[in-house]
Amino acid sequence: MLGCFDRNGNIIDFYTIFNVSNTAEEAEIKTAFRALIKRYHPDTSSLKSENLTDKLDLIIRGYRILMDMDQRIEYDRLLHGSRRSDGSGYSIISKKRVKYSATLSDMLKARFLPRGMKRKDILLNFGQDIEIFVTPVEALKGAVAYIDLPARMTCPLCRGSHAKVQSRCHVCGGVGRIHTTAQLAVSIPPHVDDSTYIDVDLIKIRPDKLTSFNLRSLRIKITVSG
Repeated sequence: MLGCFDRNGNIIDFYTIFNVSNTAEEAEIKTAFRALIKRYHPDTSSLKSENLTDKLDLIIRGYRILMDMDQRIEYDRLLHGSRRSDGSGYSIISKKRVKYSATLSDMLKARFLPRGMKRKDILLNFGQDIEIFVTPVEALKGAVAYIDLPARMTCPLCRGSHAKVQSRCHVCGGVGRIHTTAQLAVSIPPHVDDSTYIDVDLIKIRPDKLTSFNLRSLRIKITVSG
């Protein structure tokens, strides 16, 4: 499952971010990843910025894609096409038209469920986890939205090995996993209206081999606007 689109639905060039060619081997990508992690991780970075966490998430997202052969093949196809569609012909909905419940927004900031907060509280207060606003044309023809969700993944640097030994990894702090975000592709079928809800079973979905979503399920409301 790719996570290669920005807030406006444009594809991100991870090769430029990693400063490698699109033919780079795994070893070269790993070297670039370690250098970027050291530069932008809050514990090791000399940079002073409020956006370090977002930058770190972007680096990890790119690493997952470039190190997974199946995802990389699909990513290269999308990158070279540079189209504002997901490959199926559906238009990509801007993240500006994806509205999270207040609680889910807090989850994204914290990367995990706030203490004492349960998902039933979200649905009780808001009726849905996420609301997606589509245009009449998108409602008629269908579209795709890429949604950021809190997730946890095996540390991409030590692969969890430091959780069993005394040494500490500067990425995961020695626990063998990290909190992050992962993108979920939500296909909005043709002929939807304001009564449409999409329920997603996240237990059956993994962003990649190293990552799983924190939520067990997701309820999405479709609203036609414009």
